[in-house]
Amino acid sequence: MESIHEDIVAIEKFQKMKDSTADTIIYTVFIFEALVTVFLAGMITEHFYIVHSIKLLILLPVKWHLLRKDDMDYRLLELCYFIHILIMFYIWSPWKPAGMFPALFFFAHGPLMWSMYLWRVAFVPHSIDKMAQLFFQTSPAICTWTIRWYSTPDQGFALCANPTEPGVNGCNSIGWDELILYPFIIYGIWMAYYVPIVFYWKAEVIKKNKLATAATAILEKDKSAKSLGIINTMVHLLGPKYQTQMYFVASILTGYFLLILAYFCYISFVFNCVHFLTLVLVACYNGATFYIKVVGKEYYKNEEKKNE
Repeated sequence: MESIHEDIVAIEKFQKMKDSTADTIIYTVFIFEALVTVFLAGMITEHFYIVHSIKLLILLPVKWHLLRKDDMDYRLLELCYFIHILIMFYIWSPWKPAGMFPALFFFAHGPLMWSMYLWRVAFVPHSIDKMAQLFFQTSPAICTWTIRWYSTPDQGFALCANPTEPGVNGCNSIGWDELILYPFIIYGIWMAYYVPIVFYWKAEVIKKNKLATAATAILEKDKSAKSLGIINTMVHLLGPKYQTQMYFVASILTGYFLLILAYFCYISFVFNCVHFLTLVLVACYNGATFYIKVVGKEYYKNEEKKNE
């Protein structure tokens, strides 16, 4: 979840780069991969979860390696990776708890998708790191979208606790327990390991070595968290003394607001599609910002120096 402004580091790498073949290949592969993903989502919609699973098994070790290399492996404790694990469990486990799918759908279309706006996740095809992060934020939404609207009863997916009829139309109305209780249980399980590790057990290690987590970025007013707007304001509203407590308050309030938006995605196919495509457009805009405003400025600077 890196800010787009941190991409200036990539510009410095470009300037030192003698051979751009690797970046050209990576760019080509990810553009092709994006097109293939869209094609498969339309061609084998009800079986797209298989594609999602394969990509996760490939990209998760890649992301771990990239984070480990930059001393940022504590980022793997963040909510999006936990949701990925739960989605994989739900898809491939014979045990599918009633009410679990709506909760996963809400997280996928709520906090995970909105991270593209809040943390400025970008479509930058030449960067393995950024494209992997884009996958972790968007693919759960695509996967749960295909299951929600195109799965068949014989696939065994329990789309809600009390369906009115078999199939996707039997879950157009869900109870308050599935909207509030089950997401709260999942969020509570995540917080049960995230808080002790990040705020207590490894707190000194993280602070001493300046290791990055979403929480530390917000609490320490890191530049990557400047785009969070009202969340940042809420966390620091009562000053440094209560900022940790306010972090949890802001996280829960924001999370549930986004879950409510995701609820409308769950009950309306049209709203779901518009919501998803809008946030994908945000990721494309963030990528354009990188290529045009950041790379472009550096390019013209270099051209001006040559002409002096």
